[in-house]
Amino acid sequence: MWMRNCWQVIAFAAEIKQAPLPRTVLDENIALFRTGSGEAVALADRCPHRFAPLSIGRVVGDTIQCGYHGLCFDRDGVCVRVPGQDTVPARARVRKYPLVERHTFAWIWMGEPALADPARIPDFHWMDDPGCAVVPGYHHFGANYLLVNDNLLDLSHESFVHEETIGNESVAESPQP
Repeated sequence: MWMRNCWQVIAFAAEIKQAPLPRTVLDENIALFRTGSGEAVALADRCPHRFAPLSIGRVVGDTIQCGYHGLCFDRDGVCVRVPGQDTVPARARVRKYPLVERHTFAWIWMGEPALADPARIPDFHWMDDPGCAVVPGYHHFGANYLLVNDNLLDLSHESFVHEETIGNESVAESPQP
């Protein structure tokens, strides 16, 4: 089970462009986009009208427009335009998720918004430090995430499985806690 009241990386900040980017976190579909003024926004990827994904729509100025009937939602998830209507239903809105860009990442808070303190974002300063060599990207594994985590946390296998690259005898001989 994943924790909700913590910051999690949802994307590299550079991936968020004006075209909507769909992502799924904690079984929730999120639409990421950058407003015309450059702000990165994370909204629930589901129009409240017919439940179409907002990520199949487009960004118009500082709003995201649903690709099904054209409803427009502002950066706070409030519907600000319904084509063919002069009034917008007061309850027409989608959930907005706290989103902060820091250390080349876009960090999302999936839990209670009032608890989303940006000071709690982990320090990954080396990601944007010109003195560090960072290779951004993704590694897609055809395995359960728990096995991947176990592999990355258990360094005792390095000396034997990766002896031609990163493994060496000193890793195998290091004292275990």
